[in-house]
Amino acid sequence: MAEGRRRNFTDEEDLALLRQALGDRPFLQPRGGILAKWDELAATLVADASFPRDNLSGKTASGRFDKLVKAHREQSAEAATLSGVSEEESEKTVLLDEIVALLDDYAARTAAAKETEQRKREREELTDNKAAREELAAQRAQERKEDHEEAARARQEASEHMLKLVGAVMNSILAIIQAQKSN
Repeated sequence: MAEGRRRNFTDEEDLALLRQALGDRPFLQPRGGILAKWDELAATLVADASFPRDNLSGKTASGRFDKLVKAHREQSAEAATLSGVSEEESEKTVLLDEIVALLDDYAARTAAAKETEQRKREREELTDNKAAREELAAQRAQERKEDHEEAARARQEASEHMLKLVGAVMNSILAIIQAQKSN
């Protein structure tokens, strides 16, 4: 076989990959650490004397794993539509069943955690919005109170001014009346 030429995975390599993946579970790692875990898994496989390949990258291992899982899901969906004929399960199928169950469980837990976090954020937003609305309402109430007080002061000043004018007019009228009486 020429160097650099692409080689298909054998069943033996697939089984070794699935066994190691089930043990290491790189597919369950948090974001940012997935590729490093796949690189570790690939290095572990290559270091194993029973693994036929001399080199394997984490990216290649991850890609092959994804293909195997996808094919298994499709095969399982197809088998579910067929009649109740039971099939003999190989080790590969059993491993893939376990892995798919782990993946589905992890996806469900991740989705539930995201949903919980989203609800928490929405509650915080509502609380923040409620607090902001309450603060705005309090500010408006204070402004209305100040406006009412200002209007009351203005009315009071106008009343006092009017009383002064009336007093001045009355004093003028009284002065005129007294001036006419003294004449």
